[in-house]
Amino acid sequence: MSFLAQNSEIFTRFFVGNLEYVLLIISMMMTRMLMLRVVAVSSGVAGTSYSWFWLADPVGTFWEIVFTGVNIGQIALISFRNRSTQFNDEERAFYSQIVPTLEAYQVRRLIAIGTWLDGRPGYELTRQGEFVSHLIFLKSGRASVLVNNTTVGYCTPGNLIGEISIRRGKPATATVTAKECIRYLALEREALHRLMRADPEIALAIDAGNRLDLEGKLIRMNEAALRSA
Repeated sequence: MSFLAQNSEIFTRFFVGNLEYVLLIISMMMTRMLMLRVVAVSSGVAGTSYSWFWLADPVGTFWEIVFTGVNIGQIALISFRNRSTQFNDEERAFYSQIVPTLEAYQVRRLIAIGTWLDGRPGYELTRQGEFVSHLIFLKSGRASVLVNNTTVGYCTPGNLIGEISIRRGKPATATVTAKECIRYLALEREALHRLMRADPEIALAIDAGNRLDLEGKLIRMNEAALRSA
């Protein structure tokens, strides 16, 4: 009889016992709450099996079942909230481009504090040296970025405007005006900060969206500099 066959019980117990913790660690690495809960349920099932069949521990089994049940309840709640949330094309663009890691119901909370607006050419979105009142998501059209009345770049659909000032609490470093007719989502500064404090996942998603947007702007600026060189 082979070594593995002789020790199959030991290997199975070792595998199941460690699987619970491996899955728990993996769940902590998930960026979306729904996936975190799903993996946590798998961890709970493995833990329940190990506590009941190998440890014969009723106390451990009970708490593993409670842990699993709580996560199943949270999955049901998130799924219900997501199913009851609908987006139009504008809202879906904001969701996919700025905060794709959030659940649908969280994005609905975020959009609820904002207003969709239109701007004509020349309309001023931010002014250099003044505090920014709204974080702006540019849905359509282009906007000029000016520093000391000199155009240094452009914002295009999908860009955020005012993100540095909103996050750092300092005056705008540039003036941004509509170069053509624009459509945008304006998220009021104080309401956004309250929501970010209330939901850390939304705060993380906004920060990630800001970083990606800034990276995209820097890449475009570098490419423009190379073309003009």
